[in-house]
Amino acid sequence: MQTCFAYVGSYTEPERQGRGNGINVYRVDRRTGAFAHVQRISQLENPSFLALSADGRHLYSVHGDRTEATSFRIDERIGKLTIVNRQPTGGYNPVHLAFDRTGHYLAIANYTTDSVCVLPVLPDGSLGPYSRLTAVQGELGPHKTQQRGMYPHDIPLDPQGRFFYVPCKGGDCVISYRFDVRRGLWSRHRASRPVPVQGLAISHFIRGGRWPMS
Repeated sequence: MQTCFAYVGSYTEPERQGRGNGINVYRVDRRTGAFAHVQRISQLENPSFLALSADGRHLYSVHGDRTEATSFRIDERIGKLTIVNRQPTGGYNPVHLAFDRTGHYLAIANYTTDSVCVLPVLPDGSLGPYSRLTAVQGELGPHKTQQRGMYPHDIPLDPQGRFFYVPCKGGDCVISYRFDVRRGLWSRHRASRPVPVQGLAISHFIRGGRWPMS
């Protein structure tokens, strides 16, 4: 039976009331569900959201309240991580990340500065620089403190691999984007009708992957 590992990110900095200490790696007992600690990478600031490559060989992290994403190589035998490289995300406070359908690009939502970008995933698993930063634009909601910007808060790819859906806390809407793999460019597809004071944040797909739900 193949060994199972869990990778746990965290907030580490006082301004986020972070109590974490980096990324922790655990070996998971498939029979009992027990976790055994394998590794801690502590020289990281707010490695808050993680994404695992489809082949299980690389892990990727964004850093909350910072401006970068990091790639890691996974030792498939023991689960330990080695930092490969970092790349800027083009904005402040990247909060979520997701692969495109090919696994060759990593989409990232920059919450505080209202933008999305795509970093190429190179053959060795490292991240390349983004070629274009796309502003997330729309009409803001009525809340005077929580809706000062669009605040894109997630970026899941639909199960068919056609669109990325970006829920916007500041605009009370979900915007869909199409990504052109050949050119590496975004194009805005459509936005949902605003639902006042809902503060949309995280999206999931329901009904067999046909409908996004926030």
